Amino acid sequence: MLKVKWVSAFMILGFLFAMQSFAASPVESPIIKGGHQQLAMYYADQAQNFKAQARFWDNTAESYEHHPELYKASDIAEQAAHCRTIARNYRKMADEAATLASEHMSRSSKGRR
Repeated sequence: MLKVKWVSAFMILGFLFAMQSFAASPVESPIIKGGHQQLAMYYADQAQNFKAQARFWDNTAESYEHHPELYKASDIAEQAAHCRTIARNYRKMADEAATLASEHMSRSSKGRR
C-alpha cells in the first residue's frame, strides 16, 4: 500500500512538471513564433501598466505630503521619498518596455523575424 502511494505521488509530480514545461509565458510564445507585432503589443501594454503603477506611487507620496495627519508614520518625508523612488523605478521600467515595444514594432514593419 505504501509503495502505491509513492508511485502515485511520483506520477502526479511528473505530470505537473510536464504540464509546466508545455505552458509558455506571454513573451515566450510570440518569440517562438517570431511575432514581433505581438511582442510590440505585449511590451506596450507592460509600459502602460508600469506607468499606472508609477502614478499610483506618486499619488501615494502626495498623500503623505499633503495629508500627514492620516498617517502614523514618524517621518512622513521619508515615507514620501520612498514612494517617489518606487515611482521612479516604475517609470524607468515603463521607458524600457516602451523601447522594446518600439524595437519590435520596427522589426514587424520591416518583416523581420
